[in-house]
Amino acid sequence: MNKLINDYNFYLSNTEACSYIENNEERKIFTVIDSPIKLDDYESLIQFGFRRSNNILYNQICDGCDSCKSIRINSKTHTSTKSQKRILKKNYNLFQRTQKNKASLAQFNLFKKYLKFKHEESDMNKMNYTDYKKMLEAPGVNTKVYEYYHQDKLVACVISDLLNDSISMVYSFYSNDYLKNSIGKFLILDHFNLAKELRKKFVYLGYWVEGSEKMNYKSKFNSSEVLINNQWKNI
Repeated sequence: MNKLINDYNFYLSNTEACSYIENNEERKIFTVIDSPIKLDDYESLIQFGFRRSNNILYNQICDGCDSCKSIRINSKTHTSTKSQKRILKKNYNLFQRTQKNKASLAQFNLFKKYLKFKHEESDMNKMNYTDYKKMLEAPGVNTKVYEYYHQDKLVACVISDLLNDSISMVYSFYSNDYLKNSIGKFLILDHFNLAKELRKKFVYLGYWVEGSEKMNYKSKFNSSEVLINNQWKNI
């Protein structure tokens, strides 16, 4: 980490309302990717709990609170539960996955529809197509969009960063027409299999807050590891 501190400029954000816990405040440490970042450096930062948003790599450093913990899955040791196997079986016969290297208007339209039914109060609803494209254009980052189709209709996308030994799921979104298919869980389970295909050890899922109903699903995958005091521990 010392090398990274020397090679990159890190800043502290202002204190803002917490986006995870009501009535809490949050603060971030972050660095700006204004020139191509080395994948080894990105991998090192994500191992210390950093996440990417556009061309920003950030971590939560909130005063008096450490509820947000980075979570990842070891794809090499992961096995699906019976219910997860049913989700995989049902949806593999339904969806076709393709890989794209850039943004499209079809993705953006699905993204906006997803925000409207899932996160109507989020500031992300203000994003335009140029803002969306920035999610895929961090310098030096190998970002892919995994598109999922049903009968030639785009129904889900996952924006993922491919690192040397891992996949970071930056953002996923999907049509509300397929909620009965547990499509959100399916996208994650499919990424565990994708990691095995690409010989990546870990899939990073962002942050997990114990006790949060919205994030509870992240701890339901076996081989889950969370970052506590800079040590990855099984949960």
